[in-house]
Amino acid sequence: MSRFASNPLSSLPRRARQRGQALIYGLFVLLSGLVAMFFMFNTGQLTAEKAKLVNTADAVAYSAAVMHARALNFDAYTNRALMANEVTIAQMVSVDSWLEYSAEHATSADTAMLCTTNYPVPGGLQLLKYTPACGVLAYGATVINATENVVSPVLQVTVLATETAKVALQLAQTTMYASFLPARTRLMQEVADANYVGDGVVKVDLIPLLDNYTLFDGKPFITPNIGNDRTRFKDVELSAAYKDGFVRNRSWSDSSILPCNPVPRGKANRTGSTQLIGFDEWRAQDSATLRAEQLRFRFGIPRCRTVANYSLGTGQQSARKNGGGSDWFYSGVPNFFDVSSEVLSYSPDSPTAAKRVDPTLRFAIRLTRAKAQTMTSDGRSQIKPTGRLDVMKGAQAQDVLAAVSTSEVYFDRPVARADGKKELPSLFNPYWQAHLGDNSAATLAAAAALQGINP
Repeated sequence: MSRFASNPLSSLPRRARQRGQALIYGLFVLLSGLVAMFFMFNTGQLTAEKAKLVNTADAVAYSAAVMHARALNFDAYTNRALMANEVTIAQMVSVDSWLEYSAEHATSADTAMLCTTNYPVPGGLQLLKYTPACGVLAYGATVINATENVVSPVLQVTVLATETAKVALQLAQTTMYASFLPARTRLMQEVADANYVGDGVVKVDLIPLLDNYTLFDGKPFITPNIGNDRTRFKDVELSAAYKDGFVRNRSWSDSSILPCNPVPRGKANRTGSTQLIGFDEWRAQDSATLRAEQLRFRFGIPRCRTVANYSLGTGQQSARKNGGGSDWFYSGVPNFFDVSSEVLSYSPDSPTAAKRVDPTLRFAIRLTRAKAQTMTSDGRSQIKPTGRLDVMKGAQAQDVLAAVSTSEVYFDRPVARADGKKELPSLFNPYWQAHLGDNSAATLAAAAALQGINP
């Protein structure tokens, strides 16, 4: 019997006897590959989640900035509309006063001034400019009086309609101001939810990390102005109204070119203007007079003396608080919204170097997404390795992912002013614009503190 009969394997070739030794090594390689695959899966999902959260935070911050800019521009547009209404009232008062004056002047021209005759008083007094005007007034007296009777009620109705529009505009400003913060909160959450439709839940912090809209250098960015705080609106209102020369000054004069002598000479003066009295009254007044002068001797001393005075016509109209009598109703300089005094203190002429720049409304918000909502293996993913394969555990602080974004609203006039001056930020011009900005160190530190991280 052969000596190899007791060991069957000894009859196999050497390669065949080594065929099963790589199995253990292959199992280790397979296990390592699975671990790497799960690690890459989780890393990819986490990266995608983070990118989406950052993009959503940017969208939320920018949406809030657009809303801030629209709120500022809305107040600017409504302030300009209020300004236009004020100018309209000033013009209506001015026209009514002028019409009343013109009607009286036309009557005087036809009677006391004898301007329909061949020997008009202004002509005899050598008033070269007033004489032809006197003739026009005298011959047009009927038309002028009829025009006053028709136009004056229309002017009053126009003022009442303007007052109604003012009330609506002020109510719109107040409503926007009162509802802005709740509306902004809803908008931000709606934008965040729109980015995660069918993909779980994302939360927008109710309290922003930075909010210059509610607090800018210690004051709200936008503030209401009532009572004596309306001075700024009054000043701008007067400036706008007085761009119409008819409202500002309706005066002229005419004097004889001859020196004072025994032959009478004349001086005609026409005055007219419209003023804003305090905060509650627009008052227009018009009048014209003619004075005849002649050289007279008194105690042997020659002196130019007034020998006759003529009132050519007067007119007046007032729109005041509560109206009454012939005065029209006027609610006064409107309450309005403007940027705060702190915002207005920023200008190139500021004594403080830090305030020689344009003010910027900054806003920073944080979004969070719970780890359980993510599509990683320890979140909502259907792939959940166990045992030794479960080597990927999220390290999110307080089990949430967080992203921070900052937006800015700034004032920028699109076209340079014709006078070359710099346009300062205010709520009288709708030039507020929005963009995303960089997160400041303070903002990031505040966000880290909310997650219990010590930077």
